[in-house]
Amino acid sequence: MKKILLCTLLLFTPMVSFAESIPSTPNNDADAWKYYIATDMGIFLSDVEIHDDSFVNFGVSAALEFGARYNRYRLGLKLKDAAETSGVLQALFGHTVGVENVSLRLNGYYDYVSRESFAMYIGAGLGVNHYDYEIKEQYTGRDDHKRGLSFIGGLNTGMSFGGGHLRFDIGFAFDYISFPQTYSYGPTVGLRYNF
Repeated sequence: MKKILLCTLLLFTPMVSFAESIPSTPNNDADAWKYYIATDMGIFLSDVEIHDDSFVNFGVSAALEFGARYNRYRLGLKLKDAAETSGVLQALFGHTVGVENVSLRLNGYYDYVSRESFAMYIGAGLGVNHYDYEIKEQYTGRDDHKRGLSFIGGLNTGMSFGGGHLRFDIGFAFDYISFPQTYSYGPTVGLRYNF
């Protein structure tokens, strides 16, 4: 995890000097709450531990977020659906796992670089996760299936481009789920409409 966070910082740090060189445009509505709706999609790798088994999975996610912005701060409620499955190598050996996570969490963001047409942000969120997993082993006949609720937390960083009401986001997300214990990370792309 330390390597992932270090790589993320190294990736976005050179962009700060570029962003600081962009001329700033005054915002007359800076002290007012502005509402937004956002959607994003992502791909990710995850390390999942279920009981004594460990799996490396590949997955896709889609999310919808409603929130409010005040100056450089944003607060949003995000609904995210992430589905993942075991890799091809594990499937060749007759061992497959599928996990679906649907989460609802409260996210906070801070735009540490904020310009009229460009911003860079960091964020974090906490919430509840509904999991549904299934493990199948062809050779032993194991078929384990379980559903339930667990805790989810996440960190993210990214950039947004655009002007007016519509922004295009590119980011990197890291999520932790308490059960089944999951660490996932990957890039995201999305759109945000500011009212």
